[in-house]
Amino acid sequence: MAAFARSESRLTELTSELGHYSTFRPFLGDIRDEGRLRDACVGVDTVIHGAALKRVDDGAYNPLEMHKTNVMGSINVANAARAEGVRNVVLVSSDKAVSAINTYGGSKYQAENCLRELNAHSAPRGTRISCVRYGNVLGSTGSVLTLWHKQHRQGGRLVLTDKRMTRFWMTLDEAVRHVFKALRIMRGGEIIIPMMQSSTLWLLAQAYQDVTEWVDCEIQEMGVRTGGEKRHESLINEDEATRAIAQKGVVVIPPAVHSWTADEWKTDGTVTVPHPYHSNAVKCCTHTRKSLRGVLESIEGVWKSPEVRCQVR
Repeated sequence: MAAFARSESRLTELTSELGHYSTFRPFLGDIRDEGRLRDACVGVDTVIHGAALKRVDDGAYNPLEMHKTNVMGSINVANAARAEGVRNVVLVSSDKAVSAINTYGGSKYQAENCLRELNAHSAPRGTRISCVRYGNVLGSTGSVLTLWHKQHRQGGRLVLTDKRMTRFWMTLDEAVRHVFKALRIMRGGEIIIPMMQSSTLWLLAQAYQDVTEWVDCEIQEMGVRTGGEKRHESLINEDEATRAIAQKGVVVIPPAVHSWTADEWKTDGTVTVPHPYHSNAVKCCTHTRKSLRGVLESIEGVWKSPEVRCQVR
């Protein structure tokens, strides 16, 4: 097992948790450096690529830097894996890649297309490259839950952008399990999307108040930020919906260019493709206040203590 990161502190934590160099190899580096990535890929069977610059506001001000990391860095990861004979590569993408309106989403969309195209050249040599795409991960770094928890501790207002805003939600455990499922079923060149539930931001805020008993707080709406924030996110665009294939628990999007896919995908006939269920979050708000409360209670230790790591059950 190996990890590749720019953060010394994160690598130190992982090393103390997982063991030293005989069982775990911590590589300090940047995905803009393909040579260093090749060092990390030696002897590796599977690469899960989740490194990215993710802040929408920062991307708007620094678009070239986001492009260098999210697009060119992803190409470097794929090329390093191909050169060293890695069998499977999975790019972790985002719902913001769907009909992108900001630099971050655009960079993720480009990364998806570039890596799926590279699969066409690498799959015959034994390296298959696929993508996973999902919505917001509750309790992750920069999550709205960690922001609200900070506001709660400081005794301030609960601030949200727009009560009507809808998002797809999942937990850290669910995100990790989806990546591992993708590794089991991937054929190369496709995007694999989990079945996800969504809700309004207002409903999530109410559930947060229930769990924390912060019922007397003042709620302040800031409004949708200009320059790249959608009121409603999507997981599949209109073009992808025409070729989406259903499987148990996931929707698979084969590439439009058939030569990019290693093997042909066919539905197993068990699930109807959820269209327009997954085409826009506002049309599939299946979460209730009660169900969200249950989700938040199950991961309370994560968003209250960001250092708590995801444990796949």
